[in-house]
Amino acid sequence: MTEVVTIAGWNPWPLVLPLLMLAGGAAVIVMGVRRKRPRVIELGVFVGVAAMVAGALMTWGLSGVWDSDEQQRALAELGYTETDITTMHDERSGDRPVLEFTGVLDGQHGERGRLRHLSGEQWEVVEF
Repeated sequence: MTEVVTIAGWNPWPLVLPLLMLAGGAAVIVMGVRRKRPRVIELGVFVGVAAMVAGALMTWGLSGVWDSDEQQRALAELGYTETDITTMHDERSGDRPVLEFTGVLDGQHGERGRLRHLSGEQWEVVEF
């Protein structure tokens, strides 16, 4: 059986928080320079660096979690439960890897299939 599902891409709205921290750090640096206070300047630099590190870690971590949750949700809509999704590194569909999954469908354990990227947010579910 072949189905086409929609898996929404990652929404980067949480990155607003590190951007606000970065702006705050820059404002603290400006205040420290105007008042000639080295400790305030150091605090602003620390906040700015922390914001950049937080933004990088959030980009890397949250995008993977989002994709994984959306893949699980799409398979759950087709009736799969307890799914385990793995990446097939040697096979690609466009610029994305083909994903292989194993799950429970209608009480049958070990049902296998693949998720292939078609275009945009459309993915093809191919069952074995």
